[in-house]
Amino acid sequence: MDSAQAEILVASLLGKEVGGWRINSFLGKGKSAVVLACSREAEVGAIKVFHPELVERYGRATQLERILREKSLVGASHPNLVNILDGGECPETKVLYIVMECIPYPNMHDALLSIPSEMIPVLIAQLASAARFLEDRNLVHRDIKPENIAVSSDFSRAILLDLGVLRPIGLSNLTDVDQRSFIGTLRYGAPEFLQRQEEDSVEGWRAVTFYQIGAVLHDLIMKRVLFERDSEPFSCLVRAVIEKVPEIFGDNARCVTLANHCLIKNPATRLELVSWDRFQNLVIDDSPSITLARDRIRQRQKYFQVAAAQEKPVGQNPRSVRKTLDDVCNRIESRLAALMNDLQAFPLRSTQSIKNVEQCASETYIHFEKDELKGIPFKITVSIRFTLIDENLGRPIFRAEAAAACANEYIQIEMLPAYTPIHTGEIELLLDNSYLEEVFVSCLEDAYMQIEQGKWPNEGNIIALMVKRGAV
Repeated sequence: MDSAQAEILVASLLGKEVGGWRINSFLGKGKSAVVLACSREAEVGAIKVFHPELVERYGRATQLERILREKSLVGASHPNLVNILDGGECPETKVLYIVMECIPYPNMHDALLSIPSEMIPVLIAQLASAARFLEDRNLVHRDIKPENIAVSSDFSRAILLDLGVLRPIGLSNLTDVDQRSFIGTLRYGAPEFLQRQEEDSVEGWRAVTFYQIGAVLHDLIMKRVLFERDSEPFSCLVRAVIEKVPEIFGDNARCVTLANHCLIKNPATRLELVSWDRFQNLVIDDSPSITLARDRIRQRQKYFQVAAAQEKPVGQNPRSVRKTLDDVCNRIESRLAALMNDLQAFPLRSTQSIKNVEQCASETYIHFEKDELKGIPFKITVSIRFTLIDENLGRPIFRAEAAAACANEYIQIEMLPAYTPIHTGEIELLLDNSYLEEVFVSCLEDAYMQIEQGKWPNEGNIIALMVKRGAV
């Protein structure tokens, strides 16, 4: 709709009533509708009136169906989601309309440069809460982007707007173009959504939502729109969404990591790395014990879910996989050497790495000798397993697991106890933090506890040792 069409439509509506709402003033226009201030008795709102000519051109039934989806939220209130007040077809004028609360704040895109970095976690947690509110009602927004988010003047509150392409999840009998065309905003659309390969399930649409929230988080951190340098021509933007991994850096490491994980191209990997809780954890400062317990529970559950699904690791090119596994083994062995030298608490050791290109996995075994002077009368073996789950366009994503045990003799690899997940993500996050140290310190401490409790391994048997991990 051009400016002239908008002016004619506004002039025909000012001072009149649409669906019982009096039209008071013009607020703005979009591609297919004008937005006006309205009132009904003591109630005020913002009414979006769709241009009749465009409604007929693209399908009246389709647009009315979308309006009714929005209207289904009347009375469903969330502090970070715009309230829907009314909607439908005006019996007098025959125009289609939707009425929502009037939000007196600018959108996030326009306020981007003014938003303080310390407020980013709060705003993203609120945005995710609103999106989850919709999911709990079996709805997905599909067009989450900075332009569709209002931000209060003190930057303490975000409000998700524009529910025009709201969609019920899992309905195969939709009559509108949702079944065929891309609906939303290309720049902020997940690759599978752009190509209409998303799974029509709660998990499939959740992956799309996570991507879009991650794209918003990117803009807040970087203070520029996603793929800004690839905006023109149009084909470059399409290629960037499908193939390019954006660079994200900032002071808040948790926000940067979450944005990177949300923007992973593979939706299955995205769902393995991101959960609703991760957005809320941006603003929760849990005590260490609670954080560790929660993370251990979550990672164990992820492990069993992945094992049950028998997910096969991603590995397209055997040479590329071998090179990646060689790199991870070299890096983990170097990091372990530095860690052991720094701790100065472990007996003499030998290290062995085994790579399985077909399974896209590697295992590094660390065998510690008996050391009476350190009070360790048995051998200890710790194994770190890495599984490549997504090559992620050159930024590999691994699932790391660990197992530890003690025995009188060297422990055969196949005799190790069940592995415990310790990390999922980029290997840098594992190597650059204290997670590995937590693994080795916890198993050594457990070894001393076994001694103190008189649980030394007998001839031919082994005792599993506890493996802990640090909080992400």
